[in-house]
Amino acid sequence: MAVIREENSVETGIGTAAFSPLFLQSRNQTRWAIVALASIGICTLTATLAAVFAPGMRPLLLQEDGIIEMASVACLAAAVLGAVIVSVTWGGPRLPLLVAGLIGFAELMDETSFGSRLFGFQPPALYGGGELDGFHDLLILAYRLLRDIHPTLAWILAGLLLAASLGMMMFALSQLGRGVGEKRSWLADHMLIFLHIGFIGLAQVIDVAAESKVLSAVEEMLEFNASLALLFYVASRPSSRPINNAG
Repeated sequence: MAVIREENSVETGIGTAAFSPLFLQSRNQTRWAIVALASIGICTLTATLAAVFAPGMRPLLLQEDGIIEMASVACLAAAVLGAVIVSVTWGGPRLPLLVAGLIGFAELMDETSFGSRLFGFQPPALYGGGELDGFHDLLILAYRLLRDIHPTLAWILAGLLLAASLGMMMFALSQLGRGVGEKRSWLADHMLIFLHIGFIGLAQVIDVAAESKVLSAVEEMLEFNASLALLFYVASRPSSRPINNAG
């Protein structure tokens, strides 16, 4: 009888854990992350196939202010607006939304050259050529200054940025694995923001250290993937509110 009671208590404990608010919250976030990754994969595959099999579409897709860049701007704007609306109307934790909204706003300003494309003013010149019209240009400036001191220093900067970006993405995917394995993790609920940062980091490595047209197209796609991950992160936040088991 004691053994039966113990087994029943273990089964009850498992059942309680399976329907606990934190468990349900984690599963909701995992579903959002899976949908986000699927959407990113579909968009990337579609753009790649269009660029390969419809060469006439390449300028429309990949040029400055092209379809992909405008889609990135639209996703960032939606993420910022969504972060504001959800933080005002939602009763859950607002700090993650504040962080996501600020990141999205900074990147939105970067994509629009701080309004120079919208209002036509001339941004200041950038050391080594180009214009200082975004946060990413600060990395380009650092890379060029280090390159002038010694080329090895510039490659070390690019290597560190690449390693950090890949590490962030691997960390994000590992947290998704924990969510799929139904392991409770606070970090797993925020894996999309880590994935976003990883995508942006990889895009900046290309922007800083590469001048290939093919890699520039990859950069645009990475920036779009990052904006899509951020948009899904903001959209997922209402589902992260713990469910009260009142009954």
